[in-house]
Amino acid sequence: MGRSHTGAWIVAVALVAGACARSPAPEPFPQATADAAAKRFAAHDAAGVAAFYTEDAVLLPPDQEPVSGRAAVEEFFTRTNPESAPAVELATIETFMFGDHAWRQGMFRIDGPGDGRPASGKFVELWKKVDGAWLIHRDIWNSNAPPPATDAAPTDAASDEPA
Repeated sequence: MGRSHTGAWIVAVALVAGACARSPAPEPFPQATADAAAKRFAAHDAAGVAAFYTEDAVLLPPDQEPVSGRAAVEEFFTRTNPESAPAVELATIETFMFGDHAWRQGMFRIDGPGDGRPASGKFVELWKKVDGAWLIHRDIWNSNAPPPATDAAPTDAASDEPA
């Protein structure tokens, strides 16, 4: 490699290193905000929970139609998280930050819903920074429960026997 090529590589490396040095460190996931939202949920405060969602948030609850908008989110949590609802534990598994958005994967445990046995599941949230505040923009979750058993025997549509 000639001198001109070596010099070009040194300049290129210096430019890349300089750009990296000037790049700010990524902002950490707003875990304190997520924890505050969980506290509002534990207090069965639907309005307080909804305040942690964007105006155009969408909930994607299991086996239901999407719930769109902060007012609908509040109504959903009013209906599904009454004072008598069992306690829910949340745990963050992984987060990613990308600009004014954040992604969080987690798991949940519900102590004794319905039949008194604990239930567990997983969730994914997309957070969005709005006017300096981190808010949940999309929220989806589902249970780890196996599919319900059916009494019907499977049908064999493709049979070798003549009709």
